[in-house]
Amino acid sequence: NFLVVVLSYISVLINTLFAGLLFTKFVTPAINIQFSEVMTLCNVNGVPCLSVRIGNADGYENRLTDINVRLTYSYQLPYTDHKGDQKYFRQTEELRLLSSRQHALMEVWTLRHVLDESSPLFGLNFEEHPADKIYVFTLSVDAVQELTKSTVNKQIDYGVEDILIGHSFKHEVAYDPMTKVATSD
Repeated sequence: NFLVVVLSYISVLINTLFAGLLFTKFVTPAINIQFSEVMTLCNVNGVPCLSVRIGNADGYENRLTDINVRLTYSYQLPYTDHKGDQKYFRQTEELRLLSSRQHALMEVWTLRHVLDESSPLFGLNFEEHPADKIYVFTLSVDAVQELTKSTVNKQIDYGVEDILIGHSFKHEVAYDPMTKVATSD
């Protein structure tokens, strides 16, 4: 009888372990973060800002919490090596955003980098040196999916040609009649 009890216990334990492994293998977090197709460069309250917009297309159906975003730009500088060959040195720097953290992302969020004296892009003309060495802007979004409590990441790259100078995003206002909450961006 003792052997039957031990085998039953081991069987239940192994089945539980395999069920957990199958669950973690096949239940991967799926997110539907949408990015704007372009970035804009315009004055916001009299201050020049580089803006990009993101949104959770699933909204309340797939809540995302603890949102962290980073906007970086990469550039390459030419140099000549010891053999006389033309090479490129690549460098990536982070751009400080006005708001880079949010508790939750249900709808739309416009991210802005202010082009003031502390910005590495301050005073640059994107067609001239050194700004013509910039080859990509990368926006990275880290979040926690509420359903699975898993960390998810999504990112997008923008080229200099994707910046619309003098344009801005249309203001978004959403009203939920059920909760009587208005959200604006």
